[in-house]
Parts: sequence; C-alpha cells; structure tokens
Amino acid sequence: MNLQQTILLSIFIVLMSQTAYSANPAHGKELHDANCQSCHSSLMGGNPDLIYTRSDRRVNSIDGLRNQVTRCKTTVGVAWPEDQIQDVVEYLNTNFYKLK
Repeated sequence: MNLQQTILLSIFIVLMSQTAYSANPAHGKELHDANCQSCHSSLMGGNPDLIYTRSDRRVNSIDGLRNQVTRCKTTVGVAWPEDQIQDVVEYLNTNFYKLK
C-alpha cells in the first residue's frame, strides 16, 4: 500500500468512526423502566409518567433532557455509557417531550 492509499484509508476510518449513533428508543424504554420507574412512581403518587407530563416540568430542550437523564442516572448509580443515555433521551422525547 502506498502513502496515498494509506492516507485515504486513514481518512475513511476516521469518518466511519464518527458516524452518528442512531438512538434506539425501544432499548431506552427498557433501561428507563428498569432503572427509573420506581423512583418516579414514588415521587408522583404511583404514576411515574406524570413526571414527564406535569405542567411545571423543568425540561424544555433536548440538551436539558440529556442533562436531566444524566443527573438521574448518576443519582440512581447506573453506569450507562453515552449511547444508553441517548437511547433513554430518545425514548423520553419520542413518547413524552416531543422536543426538536
């Protein structure tokens, strides 16, 4: 392999590694239900979904939602990597927040 081919291959590998991760809301629901439901249920009188649909909810942007999910996962003590956080964010946004 010559130098030009090596450079092109290196550029290709870098570009492929930066391909956007496509979040999986179904996986996000699984993670959410297993780790978030009990706390939210106790906070919201037995209906955990009310935390997302109440009139005074604090989240009003995707970044705010991502920050809140990150805070909650830290509080609960789950070790979700960034792709799992994004899965939960996608699930919550698709089903409750509908943020752009």
